[in-house]
Parts: sequence; structure tokens; C-alpha cells
Amino acid sequence: MHSNCPARQRKSSAFPQCLLRLAGKLALAGFCSVFPFTAAAQVPGLLNYQGRISVGTTAFEGTGLFKLALVSNGATQTYWRNAADANNDGEPDASVSVSVSRGLYSLMLGDTSLANMAVLPPGVFTNSAVYLRVWFNDGVGGFQLLTPDQRVSSAGYSLISATVTDGAVTAPKLGTDVAAQLAALSAQLTTLSNRLNTAEGRGLTVVSSDPQDNTILSSGYVSFYSTAALDWKSGSAVEAPGARFGHTAIWTGQDMVVWGGYLGSDNYAASGGNYAPTTDSWTSISTFGAPSGRQSHSAVWSGTEMIVWGGFGTGGYLNTGGRYQPAAQLWNSLNTAGTPTARSDHACVWTGNRMIVWGGRGLIGYLADGALYDPAANQWTALTVASPPEARHSTVAVWAGTRLIVWGGEAALGPVSSGGRLLVDAAGTPQSWQTTATVNAPSARSGHSGIWTGQKMIVWGGRSGSSFFGDGALYDPATDAWTTLPTAGAPSARAGHVALWTGSEMLVFGGEDGNGTVATGAAYDVTANKWRPLNTSGNPTARSDAKAVWSGTELLIFGGKANGQPVTALQRLNPQPAWYFYRKL
Repeated sequence: MHSNCPARQRKSSAFPQCLLRLAGKLALAGFCSVFPFTAAAQVPGLLNYQGRISVGTTAFEGTGLFKLALVSNGATQTYWRNAADANNDGEPDASVSVSVSRGLYSLMLGDTSLANMAVLPPGVFTNSAVYLRVWFNDGVGGFQLLTPDQRVSSAGYSLISATVTDGAVTAPKLGTDVAAQLAALSAQLTTLSNRLNTAEGRGLTVVSSDPQDNTILSSGYVSFYSTAALDWKSGSAVEAPGARFGHTAIWTGQDMVVWGGYLGSDNYAASGGNYAPTTDSWTSISTFGAPSGRQSHSAVWSGTEMIVWGGFGTGGYLNTGGRYQPAAQLWNSLNTAGTPTARSDHACVWTGNRMIVWGGRGLIGYLADGALYDPAANQWTALTVASPPEARHSTVAVWAGTRLIVWGGEAALGPVSSGGRLLVDAAGTPQSWQTTATVNAPSARSGHSGIWTGQKMIVWGGRSGSSFFGDGALYDPATDAWTTLPTAGAPSARAGHVALWTGSEMLVFGGEDGNGTVATGAAYDVTANKWRPLNTSGNPTARSDAKAVWSGTELLIFGGKANGQPVTALQRLNPQPAWYFYRKL
């Protein structure tokens, strides 16, 4: 989004509906919802808002900054805003960071666990017409007002139930028809529940992803049918980049962009390709104006361009890079003034408007410094915050909305089990480093993976010397606490694997163990706290140090190495599980 982009080019939509909970299952019928209640004190002041954001005609991808307010028609009155408005210009002074995938985003208004989110009082909905007003910043063009304001429908008004005293809503107030319908619905649900658990349930069918679902089996059901999980598929090899490892891969919202890497025989790639899964086709990336060949560099997607920096090439460690626009097939130079010292294997994240580089290794050894890069100004700012974590390379790093989190990696005396949190304010200025808890943290390791779920970081796998790990833990930055992951059903111990977040599961695939590279994996469901195996039909390639992205429906994996040699092979997997059907006889 550029500052001269008119507001009408940006879209945001919300579809108010209600959320219905029946027999422990969650049924979502729309985009704006509140949770049901059993007593007034239990009504949470939360309103679930989902929308779609585009910049021009392109769906936004990355971390967006949002400011929110509930206003009257025409915004003549403001009933609530996510943060204070000290200058009284109608726009909140601070923003909420939200992860946006393929233009889609979701957040809870009133969720105070989010930075810069104010409490949402139920009294807001005593007003007859309430509209949601949203300002958006893609990190390039500044905050701009999305139009039109969205009117909040019945879901938001359910919040005022918190002010209703027990027993105040009687059958006469509901009306004869409504009371009768509620009574009939309750009776039908009771009858259905009884049928599911008695002989009357004979012939009824239920479905599970568990081949031995004890909850279903213990109710007298037997398995009678199943559908297979989907196989791995090979992508086109026409115009695909050559075999490599140490490369980078990013997802633009439409394509996977692969660049750089080690080709073998002391050759470093300054080339790459765009892979479009919808057409199963590759397009070569222009080399005109591209950075020099390298491996172990970093790359982030800003929403409009891929930013490449650092790494190791023919001349040694690098502190150069470039900015690539896939739509225009154009490379632009990266400012070299103020860049961090040359390095590879560093941590790198995109905050929504800046790139943060930290750690790695260079000519002077392992590093504990870094810098922020602002693409709007094409400017570097040194990271001078005191008390950073111990110098290291190959750490995992995630952006957690308001802070960079790093953990593990290789330090001067070997792998470490420590980490740090770098708090960054709404203006993008780093504030302070804080340590991460050590209680229940995984053991010291490198070659591990780390992904961000939107609320927590998941660390899994890795190695220390000749020992490989098949365990991990969830880290909650809000409470600075670790929770150990289950090991039942987890992948075998490994390092150098790929791991990514689908929106509901962490997918782990490939890597290496003491016997070489592997071609197996598993999916971890955070809500169920349970692992399930990934299908291996379709001959997935055994590889380590590959790169993978999540397209929204598929895992796309490219490159890597096997037995020390670079491999190619673009492969893709829809991780939908096998389904098992049970029937009561």
C-alpha cells in the first residue's frame, strides 16, 4: 500500500453472525461472533471480527497493523476504541498487530492479551446502531481508513446480556412461539443424544480421523469404512531451479519464490524461480541486478517484495542484499549504509513494517548484535538494546506481534537451551531484551524448528552432537512459560527438518537422524494436544535442510540435501487425514 493509494482500493468485510455451541462441538456460521453464556458473570467482553484486506488488487500477506473503533453512523460519536486518542483526532494512538494470510485476518475486539487492545464494555451495545471503523497500515504507506464502516449486527448486542439479572428473562418476555420453539429444540437435542448412546442409535454414522477412537468405540460403534489420506504429488520440473541447499523460500500469497543456495563444488546460486501451484509451473527469476550468489542468507516477504540479506558466498561472509518484486521481475538495491557486520545463519523476521536481523556467525565468530531495516526509508538502524541473549547462530526466531523471540542454537561452547525476547513498541523502536524461562524448556539443541501459532511458539526436534531429539515444547510469551509437547505419535528424532503452521496444525517433515535423511513426518494439533502421522504415499523425497512454505491448502517443499549432495524435486502435500466411519449396529 502506498500513501497515494486511494482508500477505495482497500477492502475490508465483516459478516455478523452468532456462534452456536452444541454438545461440545463448535459450529461457526459467520464472521462476527460472541461466545454463549450460562450466567451473566461468564459473558466475555469479546467480539470476533474477521475480514479481508487487499492492497490495490493484491491480497495482503504478512503482519498488518490495525486500529479499531466502535462508532455511531457517520462516526459523530465514538463508543470504544482499541487504545487512547490523546490528540482527539478520532484515530487511536496505538495499533494492534495481526497476522494476515492471503488477505484474511481475524482478531478478538476486547482481547486484552493482545498488545494495545482495550477492554470492550458491554454497555457499548446499549446504543441502537454501532459501526466498526478500521484503520490499516501495511508497513509501507502508513495508516489509512478502510471504507465503509461495518455495522455490528445481533452478535455484538448479545454482550449486554451481562447486565441482565438472573431470572429477568421469562417465557412471557420471550413470547409464546419463541418459548415453545426453544422447548422443542431442547427436547430434540435430548432425544438425539439418547439415540447416539443407546440401541436406538443403530444405523447412525459418525466420522473421526482416529482409526481407534475410544470415545466412539466405547459407545457401541464399530468401524466399517475409511477414506485414504491424500498422496504426495510431484511438481513440474520444467524451468525449475537446479538442485541446492542453504537457499531461501517465501510465500507471496500466490507463489513460492526460491532463491540462492549452495549448488555444490564451491558454487553459490544467484538465481531462483517462482512456483505457481495453481498452474504447476515455474518462472525463472531475473538475475539482472540480483545480489551475488550465496547460501545461509535470510529472506522475508514484505507484502510486495522479497528482501534478501547476508549469507556466505565465494568471497566469504556477506552484508549485502537486494529487494525483488515478483510482479515486475525487478531487483532493487539494498542500502549498505549502517548494515550489520557480514554474517550467515542469523535470525531474521518481518514485523509488518521492518526486517529485524540478529545473531549469526561472521569473521569474528558468533554474534549477538543486529539491526532493523525499514524498506520504506531504505534505511538501517543498529540494534543497540542492552543485555541481548548469548551470541549464537542457527537459532530459531519468530515474530510474536510485539516482540522478536529467539531460542536455542549453536553458541561458542555448543548448543544452548536459552533464548530472549526483544520488545518493540508501536513505532517500531526496540525497547528491551528479556530472557525466556528455563523451567520445562527443551534441552540445549540446534538444527531444531520453531514456528509461531499466532499465540505461542512451538519448538521441536534438533540435535546436540550425535544425539537427535524427538521432543519439544510450547512457549507462551504472555506468561513466559513452557509446556512440554506429547511424544506419543510424534515423528522420530531428527534435525534439519521443515516445520510450518497451517492455521490449526504444525506440520513436520523430513530431516536427518543418525542413519541419514528421512522422508516421514507428522502433524501436531495444538487444540487436541495430539500428533498424527503424515501420509508417505506418493514417494516423498528423503531430504534435510530443505525449505517449505504453506500455500493455504498444501505444504510445498523444494531443495535440500541427501547424503551431503544437493537435491531438487518440488513436492506438495495436502495434509488432510484419512477419515474413519463408525456405525452403531
